[in-house]
Amino acid sequence: MMDVFWNKPIFMTGFMATGKTRVGRLLAERLARAFVDTDEMIVEAAGKSIPEIFEQDGEPIFRQMEHDCVKRASRMGSAVISLGGGAITQKRNWKVIRETGVCLCLRASAETIFDRVSRKEERPLLAGLDDEGRMQKIRAMLQKREPFYSRADVFVTSTENRTPEETAEIAIRKLKGWSGDVG
Repeated sequence: MMDVFWNKPIFMTGFMATGKTRVGRLLAERLARAFVDTDEMIVEAAGKSIPEIFEQDGEPIFRQMEHDCVKRASRMGSAVISLGGGAITQKRNWKVIRETGVCLCLRASAETIFDRVSRKEERPLLAGLDDEGRMQKIRAMLQKREPFYSRADVFVTSTENRTPEETAEIAIRKLKGWSGDVG
C-alpha cells in the first residue's frame, strides 16, 4: 500500500530549536528523500547570514526571500523540507504547504527551547536579550504562533529525554499512520 504522503513533500515546522534541521535530516535519510532547509537556501541566495539579513535588510525582505524559497522547495518532489520557525505564520507560505505537501510540526517546551538556544548561536529574534527576557520572548512567541503550528497534519514532541533518532522514528510512524488528504 502506498502511503498517502509518499510522493508529496514533508514540510517540517515548529519553533526555533525544536530540532527541525537535525530531525529533518534523519527523517530524509530514513525515507530516502532529499533534505532541504529553507534557511540554508535563503543564506545561499542572499550571500549573508540570516542575522545579517534581518539587520541590514529587515524582516520584510527576509520573509519575501523565505517565501520564494518555500515555493522553490515545494517543487522539489518528495523532499523533507525544514521551514524557518516563522514561515508557517505567513499566509502565502501556508497556501503553498497546503497545496503541495504534508506538514509535520515538531513541538518542544519553552524550557527545552530556552536551553537549546542558550547554548547555540544568537537567534535574530532573541538578539540582545538577557535570560529572563529571552524566556519571556520565547513564551510570547510560542503563544502567538501556536494557532499556526496547530494547523499541521502530524505532531511530534522533541524532548531532552529523547534522541533526535528516536524523534525521527516517532515522526515516521506518525506520518505512515496519517491518512489525511494532501492538496
